[in-house]
Amino acid sequence: MTSVEKRWWFWLIIVLAVAFIVIHIYLAIWVRDYVNRKLSEIPGYHAHVAAVTLHLWRGAYQIHNLDIKKISGKIPEPFFSAPLIDLSVQWHALIFEHAAVGNIEIHRAKMNLVNGPTPDTRQVEVDAPWAEKVKQLYPLKINRFAVHDGKLHYRDYGREPNVDLVGDHIQMVAVNLTNSKKLSKSLIADIRMEGRPLRAGKGRAQISLDPYASRPTFALNLEISDVPLVKLNDFARAYGGFTFKEGTFKMAMEATAKNGGYQGYIEPVFDHMVIFNEESVRNPVTAVWEAIVGGLTRIVRNYPEDRFGTKVPFSGTFEHPQPDIIATNAFVKAFKGELENWKKIPKVEPEKKQ
Repeated sequence: MTSVEKRWWFWLIIVLAVAFIVIHIYLAIWVRDYVNRKLSEIPGYHAHVAAVTLHLWRGAYQIHNLDIKKISGKIPEPFFSAPLIDLSVQWHALIFEHAAVGNIEIHRAKMNLVNGPTPDTRQVEVDAPWAEKVKQLYPLKINRFAVHDGKLHYRDYGREPNVDLVGDHIQMVAVNLTNSKKLSKSLIADIRMEGRPLRAGKGRAQISLDPYASRPTFALNLEISDVPLVKLNDFARAYGGFTFKEGTFKMAMEATAKNGGYQGYIEPVFDHMVIFNEESVRNPVTAVWEAIVGGLTRIVRNYPEDRFGTKVPFSGTFEHPQPDIIATNAFVKAFKGELENWKKIPKVEPEKKQ
C-alpha cells in the first residue's frame, strides 16, 4: 500500500466523492418524480418526464423528454412535448444586481392547439394553472425565456379536410420578464420571435409589454411573407370551400393595448393569386363557388401589381372583445403587406402602481 493510501484524508475524499455521487443520483430521481407529480396535478392533463439531470455547479437542472397530454377528451396529439428544458440561475443578475432570477431554455418544443366543436375535442387554453406549476417547478422569478427550434400546430379534426397549420423553426427570446429596473433600463419586457409559417415562408414579431399590468399593456409588430398560397389549401377548402392554384401571401400587423382597450390594423396581401384547381372539376358545386370567388378577386385586383390586398383597422376593448372594424373596402390600393419601419415599435409606458 502506497503512502498516499495510508493517509486518512485520502479515504475521506473517496467517501465524500461516493456520497456525493449517490446523493446526486437519488436527488435527480426525487426531482424527476416531483416534476411528474406537480405537472400531473393540472386537471384534465397527464404529464411525464423521462429523466432529470442536475447541474449544481451552475444552479440548474434539465428536464428530458417532457410529454403533456390531455386525458379528458379524444385528441390524438399531445398538448406539449420537448426533448430538453433547461432551468438555471442568472448568475450575472445575482452577483452584480443582487437579483435572484432564473432563465428557461426550451429546445425543439412542439405544441398542438386543437380546435373542435366540443370541450373534449379542443385543447387551446394556456391558463393560470400552467403558470402556477412553472412557479412550483422553479421557485425563482423567470427573467429570461427562450425557445430554440420550436414547432406550433393549429389543428382542426372537425373539418373536412382536416386542418393542420404549422409554424416551425421558431426561435424566441423574452427578456426582463420580472419587470425589474435592477435588470433593465425600463420596466418593459421585450419579446422577439422568428420562424417559418407553413414550412415555407418567413415570419417575425416583436412585442413590448408590461407583464405585471392589471390590464393588457403591449405593443406588437408582426410580419409574414413568402407563403405559397397552395400551402393554405386545406384551410381554404375547410373554411371557405375553395382552393388556390398559385400565388403568394404576406401580411403586416401592428397593435397596441392600454387602459383596457386595443387598436391597430392588419394588412393581408395576395400576389399573383389564382383561385381554382383542376381537381375541383370533380365536384361541380365546388367548381362553381371557386369560379365566383376567383371572379370577385379579379374585379377588385390591382392589375399593375397583380395584387389583391386590403388594410383593416380595428379597435375594441377586452371587456367587450368584438372588434370595431373601421374600414375594409380598399382592395385595389397597392398595399405592400410590410411594415413601413420594422424597428419602430410604439413606446409602452408601464402601468402606474397604486
